[in-house]
Amino acid sequence: MSYRDLPDGDARGVFGDDDALGALNRQTPETIRAARDAIVSGEMFSLNAPLNWPDPPLFNRAPVEHSVYTTGMGNRDDYLDRFYLQGSSQWYSFQHFRAPEIGFYNHLPHEDLGIEKWARRGIAGRAVLLDVERYVTAQGQSLNWNERTPIGVDVLEAVRTAQGIEPREADILLIRTGWTTGYEMATTEEHERVRTVHDSPGIEPSLEMVEYLWDWGISAIAADNIAVEPMPIQGPTLHARLLARLGVPLGELWWLDDLAAHSALDGRYTSFLTSAPLHLVGGVGSPANALAIK
Repeated sequence: MSYRDLPDGDARGVFGDDDALGALNRQTPETIRAARDAIVSGEMFSLNAPLNWPDPPLFNRAPVEHSVYTTGMGNRDDYLDRFYLQGSSQWYSFQHFRAPEIGFYNHLPHEDLGIEKWARRGIAGRAVLLDVERYVTAQGQSLNWNERTPIGVDVLEAVRTAQGIEPREADILLIRTGWTTGYEMATTEEHERVRTVHDSPGIEPSLEMVEYLWDWGISAIAADNIAVEPMPIQGPTLHARLLARLGVPLGELWWLDDLAAHSALDGRYTSFLTSAPLHLVGGVGSPANALAIK
């Protein structure tokens, strides 16, 4: 079903009246088997930043505390305090964001949309990396990590074409804006400022963009920036249009630089991706636990 066939851009009932997986339903045994052809060299890339990154944490979150102790049997064990599940590379569940007009995804109560629904199933398929920052730089332009810059459909299409990507149903779309690179090169003072000033590039939250992503047939989208869309958020949000209305999972702060550097060398921007969200009943978010295999 194309985007324009959806009443008011709402995918209610498309995957079933009680569905809590959304576009992850596109990851069928057939699409997952087909994604195996993205594995050529067998090299692996973790797409996860450390749990204590960014440092200091964004949005005035407290830093995670890691404690190690010795048990009565003499074994070492450890635990985490103040572990914010959306603090580093992460997924949002559908109960993270509510669209004012319709509520949560598929018009379900948020209690039915915890991250455990994804965890029981797992996430896997062909990942397509669109290295926007590298492409823009090659065109003699700039995409500053700490400036609000909307990235339009025309730019994504230009990158896709330049990288020789043919869209497939169930693709997991990875967007590199260069946020991670910029943050890693920033000063301590700039890191402190980012805690509360979140200006950053991202894909524009327009209806044109939403139609483009839905009609591509993507099963999920993740980016290296703070919110997938540009920050600060202005007007109608991509969160409302993708998470709440269409049931497309969003991942943020993914570590894409190593994968992007390798792809720039070998010219292959596809990989086989797996992700195992935490099986936390009622969880609003989860670390990505994502791995790309080329």
